[in-house]
Amino acid sequence: MNIVANVSIARATFEEWSTFYDSYRSERHKYVENEQIEKVSDVAAKISFTITDMDGLTKLSSSPDILKEEERLGVTVDIIEE
Repeated sequence: MNIVANVSIARATFEEWSTFYDSYRSERHKYVENEQIEKVSDVAAKISFTITDMDGLTKLSSSPDILKEEERLGVTVDIIEE
């Protein structure tokens, strides 16, 4: 399944969010492939990727550590299936 995620960052910069997002890259790449991250602005990003394991990605994305940091950074994500 090909996905585009539009990321809005309310309480941080793209660079701060990117550092956080990169921190779990190896874990995330167990469930996605062909990931491309694009800086849209200082407070927005666009990520495109193909999901290879929806259950694994869902479990990872709902982990308490990730949810806590997304809340701290003010991250909201709009998902578009291509």
